[in-house]
Amino acid sequence: MSTGSFDTVRADALELLGVLADWRLAPARWDRVAEVLAAAAEAAAGRDAEALDAAVGELELAGPVRITRIGGTPTEPPPPAVRERANHLVHALGGAPAGPRPAPEDDPR
Repeated sequence: MSTGSFDTVRADALELLGVLADWRLAPARWDRVAEVLAAAAEAAAGRDAEALDAAVGELELAGPVRITRIGGTPTEPPPPAVRERANHLVHALGGAPAGPRPAPEDDPR
């Protein structure tokens, strides 16, 4: 995988972090997301495009799947610690922290 400039990878990370609040995962998968967010924060602090790109790729793989098995592990929204870590990373990358999104019926469009 070729790594783009830090700004390109930063934009990819911010885009992914923008939807993380909508994910529903099993608790063990949230633990993995927390680990990847820590690695991404370290990469962002050092402006290491290659490490940040790797973390973004891992985060994409850790994200939700489209099909849930019947009787599978129950899923839940991001725990507070993961939301906080993601918001800190967004801030470190120079983006706006993600807030709760309005429900479709509350969307003013």
